[in-house]
Amino acid sequence: MIKYSKILFIMSFIFFSRVEAKEEISRVVYFNHLFGHVHKNPSRYSQSLSTIECGHPVKIVKEKGNEILSGNYFKVKVGPYLGYIDRIYLSNKKEKCISDKYPKFFNSLNLSISEMYYWGKLNDQYVQGESKVQ
Repeated sequence: MIKYSKILFIMSFIFFSRVEAKEEISRVVYFNHLFGHVHKNPSRYSQSLSTIECGHPVKIVKEKGNEILSGNYFKVKVGPYLGYIDRIYLSNKKEKCISDKYPKFFNSLNLSISEMYYWGKLNDQYVQGESKVQ
């Protein structure tokens, strides 16, 4: 019995002590849309790790001296989550959000966490840009 507990202890130590690459923070930017998501992969259809709202600070991660950019997505750290956010949703300075401009109105909406999640998912599905049709 003691032999098995020692083996289990050693295996758990190996599993939990694996060495991961150290991420370095490049800069802090701000989320500039009403609600959005930190995604697991650099895709709008990817699993959401966390929902964030306008004005939330986002740390851009860099490895080996370069910011990580996959397509239009920056690798970011938000709280304990390491994921991806589309660069069009980030700005260098904190913008005045609707929740800042009209706090009484925004607070009276009493949005639940699931409603914020779905607002963020809706925001992910919008295609932004100019039409090339003449």
